[in-house]
Amino acid sequence: MESKFQTRNMPISFSVVRQKLLVRLNTLDRAFERHILTPSVSRYVDRFALQEGLLSSLWQAWCEFCRDVVIGAVQGATTTTGIVVSSQAYAARTEAEIAYIAKQLAQQRNVTTIKPISGRYSEPTWGDVNKLNLIVTGLGPSNQQTLLSGFGGVTSIKDLQICRNASAHINGENIAKVRAARVRYLHTAFKHPSDTMRWIVPTTKDYLWRSWIDEMELVSDLATQ
Repeated sequence: MESKFQTRNMPISFSVVRQKLLVRLNTLDRAFERHILTPSVSRYVDRFALQEGLLSSLWQAWCEFCRDVVIGAVQGATTTTGIVVSSQAYAARTEAEIAYIAKQLAQQRNVTTIKPISGRYSEPTWGDVNKLNLIVTGLGPSNQQTLLSGFGGVTSIKDLQICRNASAHINGENIAKVRAARVRYLHTAFKHPSDTMRWIVPTTKDYLWRSWIDEMELVSDLATQ
């Protein structure tokens, strides 16, 4: 049976990892322009489905980038500035083992044993910056401070996580979190949590969707140096 995890024999390139994210962001942003700025559907249910799909895809792109960067920094990677990084403690571990360690660290558990994680469905939420700080600190790659500094600049992506979770799991608790986020934005009426992508950021006078894209581009640049 084919393994769910990749085997790596040489350092990955953070330039390649970041470029993969940028291509994905550009694709999603074009879809936003086609279907949201110039609505291609008129029924609410159709619009919500399109918006929810974009939210989910954007969140997944961010999570995948964070995962690639952290695991790469542990096993061995070349940064965009040409520096080779790795973790002295865990560089020899497999991807599945590193994911298992990351899960323990994200849950603030002591890492007493190391084994392959059962599957990617069991992995931590890589895009959650609060968990990322715990994971990066515990894994201790040589570019730890660069990663912590880069991911520490995340602000609006935290609201993406709130809005995506509320769209995927509509319940009173998640809707309350969306309502609490309204104080940071303008034109915040919504019929569905995915409407948040069209809220306006006061400082830029642009859509919140664009703020998420811009922040991912900036943070990915800082974290991969």
